Amino acid sequence: MIRWLPIAVVVLCGITAALQVGKVPIALGQMQTEYGLTLATLSWVMSVFPIVGVVGGVATGMVVERVGDRRVVCAGMLIISAASVLGALSHGFAWLIATRIAEGMGFLLVVVAAPAVLQRLTPRAKQPLVFGVWSTFMPVGITVSMLLGSHLGGWRSVWLVYAALVFLTLLAFLASVPAAQRRAQVQSLSAAIEKAKTTMRSRQTWWLALSFAVYALQFFAILSFLPIFLGQRMNLSPSAAAAITAAVVGINIVGNLSAGLLISRGVRPRVLLVGASVVMGVTGACVFIPSLPGVWAVVLCLLFSAVGGLIPSTALQSAPRTAPDPSVVPLHLGLVMQGNYLGQLVGPVVVGHIVAHGGWPAAAWPVLAAACAGVWLGWRVDLRSTRERAA
Repeated sequence: MIRWLPIAVVVLCGITAALQVGKVPIALGQMQTEYGLTLATLSWVMSVFPIVGVVGGVATGMVVERVGDRRVVCAGMLIISAASVLGALSHGFAWLIATRIAEGMGFLLVVVAAPAVLQRLTPRAKQPLVFGVWSTFMPVGITVSMLLGSHLGGWRSVWLVYAALVFLTLLAFLASVPAAQRRAQVQSLSAAIEKAKTTMRSRQTWWLALSFAVYALQFFAILSFLPIFLGQRMNLSPSAAAAITAAVVGINIVGNLSAGLLISRGVRPRVLLVGASVVMGVTGACVFIPSLPGVWAVVLCLLFSAVGGLIPSTALQSAPRTAPDPSVVPLHLGLVMQGNYLGQLVGPVVVGHIVAHGGWPAAAWPVLAAACAGVWLGWRVDLRSTRERAA
């Protein structure tokens, strides 16, 4: 029988961890006033968050296997909470950036270890349902972050409140989620390295990781600056712009959940990846057309996010199928997550610099280029067996 309470708490850990992603876009305007910096420089507040994950996804999977999933989740949540408090107390931009890197490290630990916890808590027959729910943690967390954060006053208050929420969730996790009854035998370092090498040699895992990367580049490039963009385009208040941005992020859940349903009904992952990339490229580029009415820009953003949500869910559901052995599934998931972090790192910085020099219309070009790359990468994904391909 499925135990929903601990599963719900694990998902809540992902949601509260994702609050740290959604708090930045609503704070950039205040930070720009406080620090007197350009958007290109401020974009690093968003982009440094995933910097550890760009190179550490596979390594984190190895840590989970050796240390234990429950311990890694606890460590990640504690790091996030402490770093958020230190960020709120910071008085210099460099110190704020350092705390964001620490938050990103904690976030990586949580999102790689939590699926391992869910896997051992959930009967095999119910795992597709549970992992479909888990895939929504990012849009749910970002949406809640934006809706709640816009009513908490200054950005430092947001940092402190979210640190408290993460810590309270950690206490709930400790109280409700049991440790593994029996630890697997710890493998030798040489065996762990060999598994990592096997993972890095998997072409299909790389196609999924890079597809996730170009998706994240587009999504976070637009998300990071959407409140400021909408405020300037439609003359909206910060709270109104944050509410619209939250709706744009929240509708991403539609694609997350739809991907699982479509794949279970026989739709190939490559079809979802290619189709979603085309829609994201067209809608994302058109958002920045100067003559486009603000209302239509919002509609296109909603479509961009809803259809785009097919990509992360497809990538995460497909990653285990690229693993030659169940023991290396966490490493393959870690590699796919590295692609996500790479896009989060590159997207805001690239778009921030382009907008600073060419204005908002110039932002359409990197979005369109990433979408074209997504089409090519998505078409390379082929999860059929050798016998199926020959047939």
